[in-house]
Amino acid sequence: MRISEIARIDSRGRILIPSSVRSTLGLREEAYVMLIADLESREIRLIPFADPEAQLYELRILMNDIPGALAKAATKLAEIGVDLLSTQSRTIYRGRLAEWYAVVDLSKCKVKAEALEAKLTGEGVARKVEVKKLTP
Repeated sequence: MRISEIARIDSRGRILIPSSVRSTLGLREEAYVMLIADLESREIRLIPFADPEAQLYELRILMNDIPGALAKAATKLAEIGVDLLSTQSRTIYRGRLAEWYAVVDLSKCKVKAEALEAKLTGEGVARKVEVKKLTP
């Protein structure tokens, strides 16, 4: 099913999402959405991302580039209640170092954001962890 509505950008660059679209997608006030701009097609996609209660953070995790390292990190995050919303990983040095970026919701996490680095590095899951708050 597809809904089509016309909206106008105001002088501050804001767009009002029509109520028919908001209700169909289940968007409510203060919800987080992700905007993805496709420069080739000149289109913007708006994707419902997280509830207003979410505590959004970005994690940058450096780990050994070995089979199972990413799965081990994901399992540890799941055990402590971290909700993965968006992730991207890459090898930096083949067989030696990899990095994993993740946008996460820590609203149900059993560990404070400040303690995530110590938890993951202390248990040998990661070499280094950077935690950055994305919401006020």
